[in-house]
This record gives sequence, C-alpha cells and structure tokens, in this order.
Amino acid sequence: MNQEKNKQTISPDTLKTEYITPSECKFFATEKGFLGAEIKGETYNRVILARAMPLTYPNEYICIADIEKKELGIIENIDIFSDEQKELINNELNQRYFSPVITEIISITEKFGHFYFDVKIGDRKKTFTIKNLSRNIRYHGEGFDLIDVDGNRYRIVDFENIPAKSRRKIEPYLY
Repeated sequence: MNQEKNKQTISPDTLKTEYITPSECKFFATEKGFLGAEIKGETYNRVILARAMPLTYPNEYICIADIEKKELGIIENIDIFSDEQKELINNELNQRYFSPVITEIISITEKFGHFYFDVKIGDRKKTFTIKNLSRNIRYHGEGFDLIDVDGNRYRIVDFENIPAKSRRKIEPYLY
C-alpha cells in the first residue's frame, strides 16, 4: 500500500531541485518574529531553513521550506545574498543550530562509559554528558563538535587557541 502511494507522490518532477537566487527571493521578519519570504512573487509568512550539510558546508545548500515542510528551493550559497538578507538567514539558522562555543575545559571524568564534561561557555559553567565519545565527536576545519546524550552540540571552534590546559584534558580522547 505504501509503495503504491509513493509511486503516486514521487515522480521526476517532484525530485527536481530548484536553486533560489537573491533576485528571486527576499526574506523578511514578520511581526511575530518569524522568518518569511517572497519567492518568485509568492509570499510565505513563515519559512523554515535547514542545512543539507551542516558540518561540511554550513553556508551552502540551505533548504527553504514552507510551514508544511514542502521544499520551496535551495540556496546554493548564502554569501551571494546582501548583508541584510544574510543576517536574516543566519539568525534563523543560528536558532535552529544553536551550538554553544566551549572556551575552556575544566574537567572530564569517565564513569561506566559516560564522559562528564565540566566546561566554560564564555564566563558560564556548563556540565554535559557524552556516551561513546569516539562516535560523538565531529571534526570540522580547525575544531570539532561534541554531541551530548540529549543531542545538543557543543563546539570548539579553534582547538589550537583554547588554553593549553584544556587541550591536554581532551587530547587523549581525540585520537
């Protein structure tokens, strides 16, 4: 039954990817604080943005969908948009992909396969837990992300620039 339904809803026409350019799309903030867009003359009072490859290409391949999650198009690279439009796009993406930046690692303790991290994010202390540490580290450029048991992502942006004392605490777990 499901296969028959899929045959009816999936066709070459529904699988086409349409790239959206700045001349075809203008984003705006709604009165209620949502992101809206006018795409090819049609106004959407609320759109959802999602990264297709959030770790590898965070500024490229951004999917635009309506509130029913119907894909409206893909932004190939946000850098082609004006600064004002980029700010709206980044604000929306930052809400969706909130990743606090770790500035210092206070301690890491391991108990029964769970790693308990005490860190500083700016000047605030935070504790989180990671299970299976080797599977929950995602490398990107000069840094990496740590994904906790709840799916939250914590970021070390530039590993070489965090304090040496912090580097020594996490280095044994990185390799």
